[in-house]
Amino acid sequence: MKLKEIVIHNFMPYKGKQKVEFPQHETQNVMLLFGDNMRGKTSFLNSIRWGFYGVALGRHLREIPRVNLVNMDASAEGDWSMSILLKFTHENKDYELRRKITKKNHVSQPKNDNDFEEIVGLKIDGEAIYADLIVNEINQVTPEEISRFFLFDGELLQEYENLLIDQDDQGKKIKAHIEQALGVPALLNGKNEFSKLLQDARRLQTRDAKNTSDLKSYAEQQRQLSIKQTTIENDLTALGDQKNETQSQVDDIDDKLKNTKAAQKKKIKLDILSVQKSATEDQLDDDANEQRVLLKNAWKDVLFSGIQPLLASLKKKRTVLFQASQNRAILKVKIGELKNSLDDTTCLTCSQVIPESQFVGIRHQIEELRAEAELSVVNLDDISLLDSKIDKLSKINSSAEGKRICCLVVKQRKHQVHLIKLETEIDEIEEEIKDYDTDQMMCQRQMRDRFISQLANMKIDIQKCDKDLEKNKAEQTQISNIISKSTGGKGKLSSIRVDVYQYLEMVFKTGIDQLRDSLREQVADYASTAFSKLTTEKTYAGLDINKNYGLSIIDQQGRTLKERSAGAEQIVALSLIDGLSKTARKTGPIVMDTPLGRLDPKHRSNVLKYLPNMADQVILLVHEGEIDPDKDLINIAERIGARYQINRISATESRIERSK
Repeated sequence: MKLKEIVIHNFMPYKGKQKVEFPQHETQNVMLLFGDNMRGKTSFLNSIRWGFYGVALGRHLREIPRVNLVNMDASAEGDWSMSILLKFTHENKDYELRRKITKKNHVSQPKNDNDFEEIVGLKIDGEAIYADLIVNEINQVTPEEISRFFLFDGELLQEYENLLIDQDDQGKKIKAHIEQALGVPALLNGKNEFSKLLQDARRLQTRDAKNTSDLKSYAEQQRQLSIKQTTIENDLTALGDQKNETQSQVDDIDDKLKNTKAAQKKKIKLDILSVQKSATEDQLDDDANEQRVLLKNAWKDVLFSGIQPLLASLKKKRTVLFQASQNRAILKVKIGELKNSLDDTTCLTCSQVIPESQFVGIRHQIEELRAEAELSVVNLDDISLLDSKIDKLSKINSSAEGKRICCLVVKQRKHQVHLIKLETEIDEIEEEIKDYDTDQMMCQRQMRDRFISQLANMKIDIQKCDKDLEKNKAEQTQISNIISKSTGGKGKLSSIRVDVYQYLEMVFKTGIDQLRDSLREQVADYASTAFSKLTTEKTYAGLDINKNYGLSIIDQQGRTLKERSAGAEQIVALSLIDGLSKTARKTGPIVMDTPLGRLDPKHRSNVLKYLPNMADQVILLVHEGEIDPDKDLINIAERIGARYQINRISATESRIERSK
């Protein structure tokens, strides 16, 4: 399929009629549509999607209501008509598809989808197709199931990263879309149909078994298991609906909070600063209380400092008196020893009589010692008095309150400076977010957190139900086999049907597994080839694929790359898109919205060189931050067949004009 032309009328920012012609040349097959953010690139992609399928997708792949699709300025002027005309070719036939909505005659101001009337017309080679055949004809050309693989934006590229997480819900959804595009649902539908037939056959088998005495107990077990299966399936349906509703509420909150992310961060920071301010104020109060306590005893520091010289002097004087008293006692001992030597004239050592001449010197020495002893006379009352004074003065202690007060003053000054800084920052943030209802925002964030917690619990409940259902079915199969092989059940029509449907269900299940394995191998081969041409790192060996179609980078030693950059993620996602496109049952043009936002210049160059080979037509919706018209386009200059620019007329109106 090849796009020829699109005529847009009053679709989102595109007021009035605007026409875009797509390149038809075999090699000049790239079209560039330049536009700044919020000017209408995604709206252009949605115009193609809506023209084909009557669906336009917003964030979280949610359908945009019709009332939001009609240009605001046109509707304000009373013009509620909106249409898309698509001209394209397929298998040498010319198609002209027109889809239009207008408000119903009895509606003055449309509020929901039911207030509009939709008209769809299709011509093939100029011949009008009956309305009831149009959807079938479109599906023959480009089924809606594969549209996400030729109509995708940068946000969708990021979604493919979830495929690497086996238990990720978003990854499972994308996997389901992939398998739709690759044809797996055809076998899944067949398996499900045989599962229903098997269930009906088991009911008949159970009814027949009731009439056989030997099988009555098995029949009752089978009946109970069948009832339990229905209950589990109902629970799964209810949980699934509840989960989808809760996820929708999370998405709604995310949409509301999307434009207030900066304010939310400021509010969170404000709350943190407020806590810090309160803690600082409490610390200053504690410091003030500690200071008051220290000041009660701070006088002791002054007194302690004043009495230290006096106390030292008294201790020194007491030491002198002690030394004098000790010296007098020593002198008395020496005098006594000398007197004893005068009384005994015989030498104790040699037993000879000491001459009288030597006694004169001893007596003179005794007199000198007596004189010295008289000078060392100490009044004991003086020592007692000094002891008393020293003891009293020593009781005056200091805990260095003054020093602690000085340290506390320094600490208080730091806290006061920090408090002023916090108050200034708080005032600035409050001024920045004064126009936001921050309380409401934070309530929404708390509500979102509760919903996320509920989703986690639902996921656990769903997993449990899945296990219970699998166990239940295994038990039913076991009992069915017992009944079929028993004397009372063997050869009966109900048992034959059960055996046949069980076998067919198994055949389809095996076929699905084999098809999935085969398709994954094909996707991995094509994606690895694309990856080798897109990446600038030539030491990688290729890509490995998991059961979710998630791709991992493998190095030359066969090891899986654990961490990947944002650019690498985008290269892998583009490789997957190429692999899926080449493996899918149908192919079409590729329309990419913001495909190069996270790539460095070398990877961007590689991607631009490779993109023209991914499809017969490649439409790139970009802004000049992604592609430098003067540098990057040199790589694909010979492949560019058309260039357009989205020009801003007003906040609610844009026009698409062809560049020359």
